[in-house]
Amino acid sequence: AELKVGETLQLVATVEPENSTEKVVWASLMEENASVEDGLVTALKEGYASITATAGKAMATCRIAIRKADDNSEVESITVTPEAVTINAGEETILTATITPEGTGAVIKWTSDNTVIAKVEKISDTQAKVTGVGTGTVKVIASVGDVFDYSEVTVEKKSSGGGIESITLSETAIQLGFYETKQLTARISPESAADATVTWTSSNEDVVLVSNGNTPAADGSIKPAGTVIAKNKEGVATVTATAGGVSATCTVTVGSGNIVPVQSISLNKTELTLQVGENFQLVATILPENATTQQVSWSMTARSYQLSMDANGLNCQIGALAACEATITVRSGYDPGNIYATCKVTVTGDPSGSDEEEVDLGLPSGLKWRGWNVGASKPEEYGNHYAWGETTTKSSYTLSNYKFKPTSYSEVTLYPKYETQLGGDGKKVLDAEDDAASVNLGNGWRMATVAEWKELRESCTWTWTKRNGVNGMKVTGPNGKSIFLPAAGVFSSTLANQGTYGSYWTSSLATSQWGHAVDFISNDKTTAVIGRECGLSVRPVKD
Repeated sequence: AELKVGETLQLVATVEPENSTEKVVWASLMEENASVEDGLVTALKEGYASITATAGKAMATCRIAIRKADDNSEVESITVTPEAVTINAGEETILTATITPEGTGAVIKWTSDNTVIAKVEKISDTQAKVTGVGTGTVKVIASVGDVFDYSEVTVEKKSSGGGIESITLSETAIQLGFYETKQLTARISPESAADATVTWTSSNEDVVLVSNGNTPAADGSIKPAGTVIAKNKEGVATVTATAGGVSATCTVTVGSGNIVPVQSISLNKTELTLQVGENFQLVATILPENATTQQVSWSMTARSYQLSMDANGLNCQIGALAACEATITVRSGYDPGNIYATCKVTVTGDPSGSDEEEVDLGLPSGLKWRGWNVGASKPEEYGNHYAWGETTTKSSYTLSNYKFKPTSYSEVTLYPKYETQLGGDGKKVLDAEDDAASVNLGNGWRMATVAEWKELRESCTWTWTKRNGVNGMKVTGPNGKSIFLPAAGVFSSTLANQGTYGSYWTSSLATSQWGHAVDFISNDKTTAVIGRECGLSVRPVKD
């Protein structure tokens, strides 16, 4: 078809058989020149576009020539001579176009409507050279905008001398199973004609499809190739490679005893219950074991933030990320519509800590730990960051804005609270008025001492995990109950390492400007001394 820029064309695809349930999918292979939606083609830019309609394994194509909307409107007509000409494959002929009126200065564009049969090359303002490639009749078009004329060029097989003498295929007979593919290559003689265009066709597209292409040869040259695609129907088709009026064939047999059909597919679980953070590997089994097609495809009804799915052949790793119900489906590549298996997956609860605010972990001291950080409302929330001894949050945490920094007066330096030097009180544990947990929560909550954090480290099992997609530590006590410590990062001038690193204040002073803290990265947990001005998380305890 031909369109001018801005024009539209409604294409209609007819699918056979009429009762097919396959959906037609439209596509433009040159979207910059033409778009397509439900078969409606819109010309966008001068040039060409190939519009395809695909249903299942079947495909049809319409080639669109797009002209400028207002190109050389002063041209009244074009005449191409001769009106018709016959040449042999490999031969050339010259066509001439005459524009009326003369002297418009219009630029003539030459095209062949089938370059497999004949190619066209512009050689002057008014003439073009046509070269026969295959066999058949084509229109060679001379156009200026929407004004055009053409010559019918018939290309016949050359009877003797020059051109293509023979084509030899890599195989002359093959057998394929359903959905199997095979690449055939064509060798053209003489080698001087090896760059000729080879056209591949199938005599029975219900059984076999074939596509055009090229493949590198061992000698470094490029050989014409056709990819043969078996459909899911037994039968025989002849694949033909044609160039310059010369052909070669390969007989393709699909089925006919050379395939072992898939009878069933099953999964190692049909129902599965996971907790958030848990994983499970589904395994598909195809029967019979020697079925020709072992390919499968996996799909799920859940969203990516609820379940993760890592498929590798017959195995599929499922990861529970958030509470949901979903169905995992595995389909056999032998018959995608009818042979499949499913597993119903239910993700419930959360293994990473209690949802209670006050948690008794069964510690020897009897100490109760809060279920979430100061500033948070549930276990997986990061909460606030506080400098050691401060009870409010800040936009940055540096020594210059720290509450308990030394103050210099002339030649005398006075040290603040929790210091043993001049001006300090020598205390080693925070007063309630400087305890972020006591001030912000009250009700008996306070920050844990370094000894109480040591009890938590040594009496409990620490496991790096996720809770509702948040990284952190699940800390399980002697009685089986647990809390979750999110990896909230550390705040200095900016917040860093949130999601990969956790650091929590104790109420205990280390030395001078350093406070005791507990750090963890993955399964590595340890005590640490950190500058008191830094912003860390606070997890409260209660006696």
